[in-house]
Amino acid sequence: MRISELEYIVLIIILSIINIYIMWKLINMKLSHISEIKHVRKDTADRQRSTIKGDISEILAPWSMDCVDSVKELRFLGSPIDFVGFKGLDCEGEIEIKFIEVKSGKSRLNKNQRRIRDAVISKRIEWVEVRIAEVEIEQK
Repeated sequence: MRISELEYIVLIIILSIINIYIMWKLINMKLSHISEIKHVRKDTADRQRSTIKGDISEILAPWSMDCVDSVKELRFLGSPIDFVGFKGLDCEGEIEIKFIEVKSGKSRLNKNQRRIRDAVISKRIEWVEVRIAEVEIEQK
């Protein structure tokens, strides 16, 4: 069975159209991939800048807080909250204990920070004193 010239030309045209379509799809995928990479890199850079700004804010925050009388009344925890403040510790009067979380920009409290905030608001706080019995050490 012989392929006529017309059938041969039609076959070449069909294969060319398929080839052009595949090439077009590949080019679109490549352009989309490049665009997505640029978007992800920009998002990563923005997040890094936000994290750095937040870290700087945590470092500078103690000197700009008016919820305590001095920086010496702050104790840094870092996680799950940033500071515990003891307002009035430098004086002889009553002390106010404050849980302090430093945020910057549009950042929000995470789940555990919200739970701690809710416990403080609901006054689910208590004083616990733990005493350790003396442990005898044998000498040989």
